[in-house]
Amino acid sequence: MPPEARFTTTSSTSPTSKAPGAARSGSASDTDIQYVKGVGPGLGALLKSRGLTTVRDLLYFFPRAYEDRTRILKVTELKEGQSATVALMVRSSRQLRLRTGRTLLEVRAGDESGTLSLKWFHAPRGMESRFVPGAQIIVTGTPKRFLGSFEIIHPEISWGQSAATENVGRVVPIYTELEGISSRVLRKILWEALEKYSATLGEDLPQTLLQAHGLPRLAEAVRTIHFPPDTQVQDLIDFKAPAHRRLIYEEFLKFEFLVLKQRLKMQRERAPLFGPNGGRDAAAELEKLLPFDLTAGQKSAIAEILGDLGQPHPMNRLIQGDVGSGKTAVAFLTAGCVLAEGGQAALMAPTEILAEQHYRNATLLFGGRLNVALLTGKTPGAERTKLLARLAAGEPLLLIGTHALLEAPVEFRNLDYILIDEQHRFGVEQRRTLRHKGTRTDAAAGATQFPHTLVLTATPIPRTLALTAYGDLAISSIRELPPGRTPVVTQVVRERAARARAYERIREELRKGHQAYFIYPLVNDSEAEGFTQLKSAVAESERLQREVFPEFRVGLLHGQQRPDEKAAIMDRYKRRELDILVSTTVVEVGVDVPNATVMVIEHSERFGLSQLHQLRGRVGRGAKQSYCFLFAAERVGENTQARLEVLEETNDGFRIAEADLEIRGPGEFLGTRQSGGLPFKLANLVRDQKWLLQARDDATWLLKSDPDLQLPEHRPLKTFYEREGSLQFDRLKTS
Repeated sequence: MPPEARFTTTSSTSPTSKAPGAARSGSASDTDIQYVKGVGPGLGALLKSRGLTTVRDLLYFFPRAYEDRTRILKVTELKEGQSATVALMVRSSRQLRLRTGRTLLEVRAGDESGTLSLKWFHAPRGMESRFVPGAQIIVTGTPKRFLGSFEIIHPEISWGQSAATENVGRVVPIYTELEGISSRVLRKILWEALEKYSATLGEDLPQTLLQAHGLPRLAEAVRTIHFPPDTQVQDLIDFKAPAHRRLIYEEFLKFEFLVLKQRLKMQRERAPLFGPNGGRDAAAELEKLLPFDLTAGQKSAIAEILGDLGQPHPMNRLIQGDVGSGKTAVAFLTAGCVLAEGGQAALMAPTEILAEQHYRNATLLFGGRLNVALLTGKTPGAERTKLLARLAAGEPLLLIGTHALLEAPVEFRNLDYILIDEQHRFGVEQRRTLRHKGTRTDAAAGATQFPHTLVLTATPIPRTLALTAYGDLAISSIRELPPGRTPVVTQVVRERAARARAYERIREELRKGHQAYFIYPLVNDSEAEGFTQLKSAVAESERLQREVFPEFRVGLLHGQQRPDEKAAIMDRYKRRELDILVSTTVVEVGVDVPNATVMVIEHSERFGLSQLHQLRGRVGRGAKQSYCFLFAAERVGENTQARLEVLEETNDGFRIAEADLEIRGPGEFLGTRQSGGLPFKLANLVRDQKWLLQARDDATWLLKSDPDLQLPEHRPLKTFYEREGSLQFDRLKTS
């Protein structure tokens, strides 16, 4: 039996419900959208250009919000900024040509309590002819004050005084705007599509699970979401109506089943095991060479990784920890275990700067006791040839490199351990290519053998994302920083006077012999719309040198420079030949200069929370007190204000990651980490955590009781996966 229901809900009826004998014409899944009444070839082509190709696509284009239009207000009851519906009579109309060349249609209309103005810029041709004095209209929009009275810009209009339409007199769905298609038109064709096709929506989920959680069937849920009853207003607004819960649960269940199935599949694959034949002892000996003691989090992560390496199936583990928490030391020690027993390992980093830094650290930390080599795009040809020969011969070696590791000439004889640093910087295919280099046939066992994989990230992952975007990975977390680190003092700077004080504080740090970073969002000034006010690294490096810090040495680093130029600039900065490094976010990952104590981020309101935290992590690398100044616009929105305040309040990357997810949502949080993003239309990882956990429990139960979905009740779900369900998931795999 499935887990006991955690929620009890009652299903709801919809005004569009039809009797079981309602006429059908084709299936919603494959019927071309142009055959919906009121669409036709022209509108159909427009809808297809917006990604709505079939009737099913249309029915799954869900509302982003709802408005309660059950109550018709009087003009005197209107409140500024609050959407409302009013029944009015047209009193006059006129068209004006503005100085800008635009035309304005203004209609004066009212009821017995008062009058207001309705305005349209660039109104459709002929629209003005409908607003004859005495015409009855129902208007929905957001009123605002203008010259002492209310006006509504671009209101939605229903003609006549009847409140029984799909647009008024009910709770009305609000959709994401589709250019060229009004919400009014969209609701009308949705009404027609639901009337004709909703009964053809096939049910994929087992009835057992729907009953366990008191959820309505699919067709009823879809109808209710688009045209809900008036009794669920607040639940609809909060996305907690039974219909919402049902579709949210379905999205999570289908996704979690595939994620967990992928983990189960990997557990059945074969991999070489390491540890018992000297590997663990070798890792322990390497640890003794470290000039510092491991933290409890590092020790725990090493134990978990060595435990995985000692199993005959491939490890697929992510190690997450804050900036400077010592993840690479864990990676080096566990690689030592593999090398000691004859295996090869590869560590892929996203930039040459970071790859070179890892190579230097591995060499310095272990004094040649860990056999390491470096391969990047600038490795000389003769050296590269020798290195490739060593790999082909099967020499136990940790090869550290960039995308160069993916090139065809790079072949390993026995690549058994893959390490990927800042894995969100690499696409799925790149990670898969590297894994393929370690996949080979084990002649003795007569089976395919796969390498172990460890991915590292300095952006801690909130739990809900760990269960979805990273659900096929086991996760190790390092929550504490090495002893001796002093928390970075962070300050948001908006006003001009505060900026002057910040410059003076920076000057004091530079006079002590410390160094500073200045980060900008652009390389060069831009004339593109929305970017003209942004400062650039190139222009600001000149200004800072000339006007602000003329007594100090300023260098410039950005992604458009050649690799050798970037390396030269970084070397000068590390050797303290530069006091200030002006840069773009190319320094976000891995750059380690302990003498740098100041981080300045210009236009910080334009960056995500986790990215700001990553940039801040370039300072505070030792015991010296470090500072981070977040220069921002004087006026910012509430969300931006909340984000920046989080950084002022805490240095804990785990807390910051949770706040970032809650404020920005998973789509922006993930960025380029996963190709294609998470395939959820309604589900929200912050709002719907309970349903995510419930779906995961149920997916686990399904995998245990019927992993191949052979039971009759589960066959519709199997058909879904065979038809389309694995396509999106395949792009989301982390290995």
